Amino acid sequence: MSVDRNNRAHRPGGLPQGYAGTFAPMRAGGAGDVVPPMPARRRAQTRGVEDDARAWGLKERIESLADLGDGEQARRLAHEAGALCAGDSIPFADGAYAALFDGRELTTVRIDGPDIQDVGFRPESIRA
Repeated sequence: MSVDRNNRAHRPGGLPQGYAGTFAPMRAGGAGDVVPPMPARRRAQTRGVEDDARAWGLKERIESLADLGDGEQARRLAHEAGALCAGDSIPFADGAYAALFDGRELTTVRIDGPDIQDVGFRPESIRA
């Protein structure tokens, strides 16, 4: 009697030879063919106008602190917002967007492998 990849006998137990349609019951040690369901996808939180307004306000605050000479406070705020700052290692990504603070201006960049392209500030690139 042959066994398939799910450890089921091809001749059902208790039925006459040649009768088709069911499989023999699984043995206790066999791996089941039942796969647990995938976890439900969580709905992504949508971004609203208020979020964008807060992001623009935070950008203005960071840049004004840098203009006033308080670069350490500006850098701390930029890090809290999730921006990459001078001295941080830039991730190797393919088509990813990230916020970048160069000590003077907060902007959004597109990272394509080793290439970085400035795409102007996009409020969704920071946490505000």
